[in-house]
Amino acid sequence: MTQTPILPNQRRPVYTGAMPSRFVVLLAALVLFFTLSGQAHATDQQPQFNAALKSFKQVLSSEKSASRRDLWTDVHARFERVFKISPTSGYAPKCLYYMGRCYEELARRSGLRSDAHRAVDYFQRATNRFPPGDSWIDDCLFRKAEIAFVRLGDARSAAEDLRIIRRLYSKGDHASKAAKLLARIEGRSTASAPVVKKSAPKPSPKQVAVPKAEIKSAYDKAQKAFKVVRSKKKPSRDEFLRVARRFAAVSEAAGSGVYAARSAYFEGFTWDELGRISRRDDDFMKAVEGYERAVDLFRETDSWRDDALFRKGYVEFTHLNDEDQAYADLLLVVRDYPDGDRAVEAKELLRAMDEARANELPDAAAVSTPQAASKARPVAPEVRPSTAGTSTFNGKTGDATLLGVRYSSGEDFTRIVLDLDNAVEFKERSLPADEASGKLSRMFVDLKKTRVAKNVKARQEVPGGFLKTVRAAQNTPDTARVVLDFKEKQEYHILTLENPYRIVIDVFARKSVAKEIPKTFGKPDQAPRKPGKKERDTAKDVLAQLGMTIGTVMIDAGHGGRDPGAVQYIRYKDNKGKLRKKLRTKEKDVTLRLARILGAELKKKGYKVLYTRAEDRKVALEDRVLAANIKKADLFISLHCNANAKSSVRGFETYYLGKAKNDIVLRLAAKENNVDPMKISDTQKIVLDLVHSFKIEESRVLASHVQKHSVRALRSKYKGINDHGARSAPFFVLIGAKMPAVLVEVGYISNSTEAKLLRSDEYLHEVSRGVISGVEAYRKELQTAGL
Repeated sequence: MTQTPILPNQRRPVYTGAMPSRFVVLLAALVLFFTLSGQAHATDQQPQFNAALKSFKQVLSSEKSASRRDLWTDVHARFERVFKISPTSGYAPKCLYYMGRCYEELARRSGLRSDAHRAVDYFQRATNRFPPGDSWIDDCLFRKAEIAFVRLGDARSAAEDLRIIRRLYSKGDHASKAAKLLARIEGRSTASAPVVKKSAPKPSPKQVAVPKAEIKSAYDKAQKAFKVVRSKKKPSRDEFLRVARRFAAVSEAAGSGVYAARSAYFEGFTWDELGRISRRDDDFMKAVEGYERAVDLFRETDSWRDDALFRKGYVEFTHLNDEDQAYADLLLVVRDYPDGDRAVEAKELLRAMDEARANELPDAAAVSTPQAASKARPVAPEVRPSTAGTSTFNGKTGDATLLGVRYSSGEDFTRIVLDLDNAVEFKERSLPADEASGKLSRMFVDLKKTRVAKNVKARQEVPGGFLKTVRAAQNTPDTARVVLDFKEKQEYHILTLENPYRIVIDVFARKSVAKEIPKTFGKPDQAPRKPGKKERDTAKDVLAQLGMTIGTVMIDAGHGGRDPGAVQYIRYKDNKGKLRKKLRTKEKDVTLRLARILGAELKKKGYKVLYTRAEDRKVALEDRVLAANIKKADLFISLHCNANAKSSVRGFETYYLGKAKNDIVLRLAAKENNVDPMKISDTQKIVLDLVHSFKIEESRVLASHVQKHSVRALRSKYKGINDHGARSAPFFVLIGAKMPAVLVEVGYISNSTEAKLLRSDEYLHEVSRGVISGVEAYRKELQTAGL
């Protein structure tokens, strides 16, 4: 709840009633305590701040020192330590300002966008902490705007900051520069600024255009020096540094083109070689920076670019322990350069990472009950830490508009979807109820560089359930905030989707986590005694209360509408003998036909059948399982066709929600989730957090039965049916299911033999027969467990 601000020309209301003397004494004591405490912190900060400022000036005074990244990061750390002494003192915003200055200087020399982004972030944080009207604010805003425009190409946010300077700090020392930069952004000249004719300054050596022949000669000499150093048994550090500086000079002189890119690459290579000898992290960081500049400078078609990407990822993974960034870089190698000479090595490293992650995954059976889950995973704290979401949208964020906030709600599950027109950086946090102020338990999501569209409702009441209201507003000029007010504290999970961009918030009542499964569930080898009629009737009532009966099945035909899913093309020669290709099989058509066949057969068995789609139309991923929850379906079965780069791969497999245990399953989940493979790691983390919340164990048992009976049915009529088993994978379409849920891959559309079968109704009828046999076996086991 926000308070109405007091305007400068308004007076605050004065309390004129009598105040108890004891209260006055207590209040005075508290004021004195906090005043003395703040003064003590300020006293502690002052000498350390002055020392950090002295270090900053020393590094800045010498170009030789200023070119060293390690010195700037050391100065940054000094200011950070001062800031942490008292983040609320008068020195705190000044520390943030100088932390921004450190990264501003780094960005000028490194050219890295990450340095520029961090500088902008620190200047904004400093702006937020300085008192309104403080003379430091216009300096923060101008530096932030200059970096945003010049280094990040963000003209919109730069212009907003410059307009604030002109409006609120028109007499400040940055007003004139702000006007000129704003005019440059808006593509006009400053009429108010006097034009002063100056003689053209002599260009510095760095500005002089160096002939291409000289650049090539300098590059060749640097290459020769690099080979000499590498050939030595014990080269000195100075020899490596001299070579790195030579390559850096060539790259800077060239500016762009092949020699600029290759020089940056070998500058990184030189630091890489030095790091292997020195084992120093700062040397490996310089190597990563060199490789990153090379990636930016090489054309996408250049055969050196994948090598730079691979080496960058290798250094990050092997020497800097930055597994997430390494995974992203190596996936780019595999995705963009599948035929390159580094693709095989990249795949091997990715496989090693996947295997390491799979070994960390707890056994699903060990967390099948709430009691076991509480032992396997620590309970979340009352206030969740804020988490930035820059990685969730494939690392690419920018200005955006919040187009809409929609929700669908049931008794114990609500899904809120924030529709955006671009990827954004965001943070989320939950807050406990505050009875004193009348505030409910709530959570909020802050969307950076985002504006709220005019048609978005500021407040939506949510009828029924446990969510009271959803609020959306412009929290700051460049931050949109969405708030969920709960009737009581609830659990929630957030993840993102693309095409189009949206943030999905799943909220589920605490009482709705998976109920304890009877101990005999999943152990059919224990022969139960035959119960009497009274026991059977009682068992049916208990099963119904536990949600362990099966009457309604929701069938989800994968893809649809503009999303064809996996496709098969065939090649042929036209009348003129020219080779052409045409679309032969679409996954969306196969799954819809199978859904209709499966639904009709289930109805014959007495089940009630629901469909996420009964025609060729697109249904959003987040709406599929939500429909099953709202309709209170007892089972959710999602139908799909698989595909593989190798046309020889074929087979049948069934999935339940869990973490992927190898990179093949990971890529399949990325395909079905309609995201880039490098984003799937975010979904994997969410799955680990959800593994105890939904019916994972029941889904695993259902998947095993469906897989076993489907393969058996198909093998009775067809040859070459490969059994790929029941597996876990982070399929978004299964997240949030309040019933056992599986995803069935009924064949490989990329295999010509199976594609032909998938076009056959006879084959689909056999698949349907096998799936139903699996459902029947699962229901029988469920009933046995209940008795």
